[in-house]
Amino acid sequence: MSSARTPVRPLGTGEDSERRVSSPFLSSSRSLLQPADSRRQESAAGSTGNVNVQILAAIKSLQEQVADLQAKSTQPAASSIEQCAVSKKAPKELLTSIHSVVRHLRERLDAPMQWDTSSGFSSPENMRVTSEIVTACVNEKYPASVVQKATKKYFTTLKRRSRLQTNNKLPDARKKQRRLQRKHHKLQNRKVALSGSTTLTQEQKEKFSSILRIEYMSSEESAEESGEDEHMGERLKVLLIHTLPWRNPSVNEMFQSLDRKSARKRTSRAAEMCRKRCRASATEPSSPSGFTAKPPPSCPAWAKVSDC
Repeated sequence: MSSARTPVRPLGTGEDSERRVSSPFLSSSRSLLQPADSRRQESAAGSTGNVNVQILAAIKSLQEQVADLQAKSTQPAASSIEQCAVSKKAPKELLTSIHSVVRHLRERLDAPMQWDTSSGFSSPENMRVTSEIVTACVNEKYPASVVQKATKKYFTTLKRRSRLQTNNKLPDARKKQRRLQRKHHKLQNRKVALSGSTTLTQEQKEKFSSILRIEYMSSEESAEESGEDEHMGERLKVLLIHTLPWRNPSVNEMFQSLDRKSARKRTSRAAEMCRKRCRASATEPSSPSGFTAKPPPSCPAWAKVSDC
């Protein structure tokens, strides 16, 4: 007796197979059963993509920087002409040329010319002299506008000098100018000494640099200038230092320390040419012009004595 056999369906076919294939559990299991090398490759591919993005961003940034540098290089740099135009002081080379031309015009034998300081700079006579000076001094480095500006400044100096001489005030003005020059020279030396100091901290340097200004400098005058040459014959070549009475002793000590640092760096020749200095006593009858008995309004409290 033969019995009917149920046909066996091949594994992986039919609806059951489809259900098994579409089962979420099987999908996740397959991902877990996926070889480790394959998973590492996918992770590496993702990391490589991030690295590529960073490299491209860096390349783009470098390209922008290069383009910016190229654009700046094509722009004309500020020439010496433009620098002279905005500078407060004319270059020494130009001033020397102007002084030389003025002297030549004044001393030449055929038709000498010189400014009339009793008239204004724009007077017809003075403009003719100015035209001669500008024509002689103009070159590729200094255009007419720069030369004329420096020429006008020199005319103003000569006019002021002539007025002082007329009023018998020129000697006093020259003394005052010498004292001011000494102050500026002292200030510059102290700035250099403070900047190069290795014993002071950066905080101390910033503190004392705030008072390295011309109004904090003591005035110096020769015995002859101060009118003491009659009873101080041996001190004619000595500079009397009038210490500012309102300055704090700690500031005086710091300034003296900076002066010693600056003196140690002088050459032997400079040391020989340097005039000796001594401090004027509190009973000295005279004080230099421009001597400030009160501290400037911006003076910090630590830089002045308590009763000022």
